[in-house]
Amino acid sequence: MAIVIKKKHKFKVNSTNSLLKNINKSYLLNKNNKENKQNFNKIKSSNFNLNNCNNRNYSGRIKFNTQTITTSDIMMNYFKSFSPWRLSPTKLDMETAEKRILSNIKTPYEQKFVKVGDYEINTIKIGDKGEPLVLIHGFGAGIGLWCCNLDFLAKHYTVYAIDLLGFGRSSRPDPELIKTIDDAEKLWCDSIYEWAKELGIKKFNLVGHSLGGYVAATYSMRYPETLKHTLLLDCWGVSVKPIDYEQNMTFTRRMLTKMLSIDISLSIVRKIGPKLVTRFRRDLLTKFQHVHPIEMQDNSENIVSDYIYHSNSVEPATGEHLFRTVSLPFGWAANPLLPRIPSIDPSVDISFIYGEQSWIDSKPGFQLQQEMPNIKHVHLLKNAGHHVYADNIPDFHDYIIKSIPPINNRIIED
Repeated sequence: MAIVIKKKHKFKVNSTNSLLKNINKSYLLNKNNKENKQNFNKIKSSNFNLNNCNNRNYSGRIKFNTQTITTSDIMMNYFKSFSPWRLSPTKLDMETAEKRILSNIKTPYEQKFVKVGDYEINTIKIGDKGEPLVLIHGFGAGIGLWCCNLDFLAKHYTVYAIDLLGFGRSSRPDPELIKTIDDAEKLWCDSIYEWAKELGIKKFNLVGHSLGGYVAATYSMRYPETLKHTLLLDCWGVSVKPIDYEQNMTFTRRMLTKMLSIDISLSIVRKIGPKLVTRFRRDLLTKFQHVHPIEMQDNSENIVSDYIYHSNSVEPATGEHLFRTVSLPFGWAANPLLPRIPSIDPSVDISFIYGEQSWIDSKPGFQLQQEMPNIKHVHLLKNAGHHVYADNIPDFHDYIIKSIPPINNRIIED
C-alpha cells in the first residue's frame, strides 16, 4: 500500500482522524471496495500525521492499491454525499431560471437570441432613453446578475445585456477550436462586433465586470471605432503577476487556491446543483436578498443560486476553457492588460470603478490614469467588494452616470 499526501486542502490537522473525517472517509465509504476500506482503517490506526510531512513530498493525490484518487474525485464524492446527482437541465429550465431572476424588473424588456455566424448570443434589451449601453457579466455569471441595475439604467440609456459565448444561454463553441490566448480573445471580441453589427448598433458604450472587463478592454483594442466609452468594473486581468508571487504564498493559501480552482468548483456545481451555491456562497445571495429572499416561502430553490447553477450547467464547459486559456494558475492573466491598455485608441474614453474592499488591486487603474489622458475617471466605491454592481447599488449607479453622462444630462450641462 502506497500513500502520498494531498497538497490541495486546508484542514486543522492534528491526527489522521481529522483529515479523513473531512474528506477521504466520504470518498472511501462510498466505494464498495473491501481492500480500500481495510487500508482506510490501517491509516486511521497508524501514527500518521500530516503536519510531520515534508512539503516536497506532496503530490496532490492518494493511492490505495492500484487505484489513484485525485483531488477532483475526492471533492466530487464528498459533495455527492449530501446532494443528489443532477441531470443536465433543458433549455426550458434555463429560460425559467433567467425569468425568475429578472422577475423583479418593472421596466418592460425584450429577450432574444442574436445570430452571430454559427453561434447565438442571448440578449436582453431594456429602455430606449438614450445611447446604447452594453453590459458584459463576469466569470460564471450571466445577464441575470444585473437584475438590481436594469431598471435604473433603462431610465438613462438603451441597455443591452448579453451572455458571453460559453456562458449563460449563449452558444458554447467547441473548446477544441480554442487553443491560444488570441483564439479566446478573438472569439469573444469578434462575436460582440458581429452582434452589434447584426443589431445595427454603430457606436455604443461598453461596460464589463471582472472577466467581462477583461473582454471589454480587449474589445476596445480591436474595435475602437465602434465605441464611445469603456467602463471597467473591478476589472480582472489588469495586474502583472509578480515574479516571486508563488514563493511568497503561504502553504495554506496555495492549497486552498488549488482546491477551489475553476476546474473543480464549477464542475461540482454542474453535477450537484443550486444547493451547493446556497450552502457555500451565502455571501453572494445576501447581496440580492432585497429583491430575492434567501429563503423562499414555497421552499423552492433560491432564485440566485438556481440562476448561477443554470448559467454554468451546460456542457461543453466552453466558458471555463476560455478563462483557463487566458489565465495563469492562482488567478493571474496570462497576457495582462496593464501594458496593453495604453494601446487603446485615444478616441475611446475609459473609466474604472473598483470596490474598496475587493481582492482586485485598484492601483493599476490609478497608474494608468496618470499615463493616459483618455482615462476620465477612476472611482473607488466604498462599502463594496468585487461585486460592485450589487454591494453598494446607489453609489454604483451614481458612478455610472458620472462616468457615462446620459444625453439629457449633457444637454443640461451645456
